[in-house]
Amino acid sequence: MEARKTKVLLIEGSGQGGQYALKDVLSKMAGAESSQVSMEFAEHIAAGLARLGEGGVDVVLLDVSRRSGNGDTGIASFLQLKEQDASIPVVMVGDSAQKQVATEAVKQGARDFLVNEELDGRVLLQSIRYALKVKKLEDELNEATAKLDVANAQLDTMANIDAATLALSRAGLERALQAEYVRAQRGGWNLVAVLLDCDDFDRINVQFGHAVGDVVLRQITERVKDTVRPTDHLARIGGDEFLLLLPDTRFAEGMMVAEKIRLSVGESPLRLASETVRVTASLGVLALPYEFCSIEEVLSLARLAVRESKLLGKNRVSSGEKHKSPTGSPDKEALEELTEKLRRGDCFRAVSMPIFHLADERVVGYEILSRGPAGAFEMPDDLFRVSVEHNLLTIVDLRCLKTCLNASVDPKFDQAARFHVNLFPSTIMDTPIDRLMTLFPANRKDGQFCVEISEQQFIGDPAYLRDHVNALKERGLLVSIDDVGFGRSSLESLIILEPDIVKIDRKYVSGISAEPSKTRLLRRLVKVVNSLGAELVAEGIECREELELLVEMGVPFGQGWYWGKPA
Repeated sequence: MEARKTKVLLIEGSGQGGQYALKDVLSKMAGAESSQVSMEFAEHIAAGLARLGEGGVDVVLLDVSRRSGNGDTGIASFLQLKEQDASIPVVMVGDSAQKQVATEAVKQGARDFLVNEELDGRVLLQSIRYALKVKKLEDELNEATAKLDVANAQLDTMANIDAATLALSRAGLERALQAEYVRAQRGGWNLVAVLLDCDDFDRINVQFGHAVGDVVLRQITERVKDTVRPTDHLARIGGDEFLLLLPDTRFAEGMMVAEKIRLSVGESPLRLASETVRVTASLGVLALPYEFCSIEEVLSLARLAVRESKLLGKNRVSSGEKHKSPTGSPDKEALEELTEKLRRGDCFRAVSMPIFHLADERVVGYEILSRGPAGAFEMPDDLFRVSVEHNLLTIVDLRCLKTCLNASVDPKFDQAARFHVNLFPSTIMDTPIDRLMTLFPANRKDGQFCVEISEQQFIGDPAYLRDHVNALKERGLLVSIDDVGFGRSSLESLIILEPDIVKIDRKYVSGISAEPSKTRLLRRLVKVVNSLGAELVAEGIECREELELLVEMGVPFGQGWYWGKPA
């Protein structure tokens, strides 16, 4: 079978017969090589564009030599060709005096610019081959890019879609929440979340197996999707728990949607191959304030509403606001008060403790600390204990952070100083870093804020925090490891996380002036931290003797009750 010849279209841009000179050059090509090329001619650009529109052209030769003085250098003709078909390679031919035209032509995408005076059959054929080779490589690159885009889309789907139910995954819902959060702020509309928890679903897994359980969950997903709008976002959070995000929805409308979903899930049995299974669901509805930052925050409060539905007999919709504990225990009453205040966001206050340069006792920063509502959960240890017990830790921690950051702009503080705030490792893991950064002042300077992470709260290998810590640093925050010296993993966490600041736990500082063994231990710790290049802060300084001993050891910064209690 005869190989297809390369179709070359020669266009003489000015219509002055320059193509005949090129025809002579082409006729002098080596016989075998010239036989691979088929030439067509167009006397002007209009005719060339018409021929190009018919298809079948592989390369265009545009002769721009001997311009007619009408101001057209040939670039305009070239641009017309690219507009007609950008995929066709164009080789321009001109005079040696047209250097500017040559430069501009290549910049605009011409494959080559050949000089008439130096042109012969070999050079022309090489240029044609080069143009075709580049086009082939571009086509292959475009094909590979298209395949990569498809693969990335598939990976994105796998990452954001739950395989068993085809609802969104937790990661997919987090992305949807971020987008809807921005739209809600811009448009001033409401966001409502509905948490669905199937009643006694373990019974199905035990009786029929987990494979059947997945089929049931898939049918539940389809029933919910049939009930809600295409613009709503449904995600499987885990197990038999689903979270639905309703944009531009009032709370009362959200309650109505939840009731429709409850009826849809429970009103008729789900049909399997040889069995029918009846499933009911308990739902909780929550209106989201604009300051929510993560799925964990939404779940913390929505689960309180679901818990109310379960306590009231299951298979019902609740808002979490009607049910009150019948017992009068102080802890439960205080917890109810705390959760109500969490919904309103008005339950925390901030206190501060200055950080000093020990050598001259000059204030260089402030640690802003949070306090809970007056009563049983005012002190942090009690507040966070009950938060952990009732799955409220992330939302409480973020509300504390917001309270502290809002307090940092108080005129009583030197705004040139550094502000330290505290976060749990779990909060840093659960909250997208970009969303977390929206809580910090927009006009902050790099290094003005430091996030303190307590070593006491690390669970196992601290490497799981490394990427998150690096992300905070990349956004201009400093990172401090607090309470260092508490556990056996101190050195490991310092090496892995590379903190900017290390804060020595108060129990290694308090009493060092009276206990030589503590002094020796502290000296070793100071050497380790100095070798890592981190800034050192001693906590728990309570007397002048401790201050002087720390200065003698070379500890540059410190804080403690020696200067007063947090206020």
